[in-house]
Amino acid sequence: MPWVREEQCKGCAICVDACPIEGAIKMDSGKAHINNAICTRCGKCMEVCPTNAIRPNSENPALRGLGRGRGTGMGYGRGQRRGMGRGRGMRDW
Repeated sequence: MPWVREEQCKGCAICVDACPIEGAIKMDSGKAHINNAICTRCGKCMEVCPTNAIRPNSENPALRGLGRGRGTGMGYGRGQRRGMGRGRGMRDW
């Protein structure tokens, strides 16, 4: 799902015109906002954005570390409920 890098969005609304789904992208306070509940992820908004403010989900820093591929993300490595702290007076779940 695409997301908007707000500091790069200039508020031109070209993405709104290019989007085939009515209401999937709206302008709010001069910035584009994508409604991911109705976005079809066609990518047309990313293609037409002159500042590259609309980015693919894979580049969203808010979602980094949530995947499970190749030993990265949640459920891997040391941390609560893993390894060294278990049963040694630390919070044991």
